[in-house]
Amino acid sequence: MSNMLAAHSSGDPSYLGYPPTLPVEIALKDHSVQDICAIYGLTAVDWHALCQNPVFVNDLRHAIDELKKDGVKFKLKARLQAELMLKRIWDMAHEKYEVVPPAVQADLLKFVVRAAGYDGSKDQVAGGQTNALQINIQLGP
Repeated sequence: MSNMLAAHSSGDPSYLGYPPTLPVEIALKDHSVQDICAIYGLTAVDWHALCQNPVFVNDLRHAIDELKKDGVKFKLKARLQAELMLKRIWDMAHEKYEVVPPAVQADLLKFVVRAAGYDGSKDQVAGGQTNALQINIQLGP
């Protein structure tokens, strides 16, 4: 199995076992599946394994459905960029304070909590979110 699909050991919960860009790139049909697999370094065995992975199949189906809607190509690409930023957010949030200031790390954590729907904001409540999680972060010497 290629390195792309190898087990991930950093504990990063954003890791799916495949790049989040893969289902979207396949759905966009800008390149053949064979070319996309070559770009990602996936073998035929890797592709077959992905096609048996229910999470990947669901992500691919969702990407295809999104592209059927008018004007969604831009929005889908923006979501794709956001997915890729999760890895960067993870890395920055776990960096030493000398590299990434505590205030920046706190902002990153608040953003992730809000994006996940755990902040109890009006948007989440209006959408049916009734349970709120409050996180207080105190960073300092």
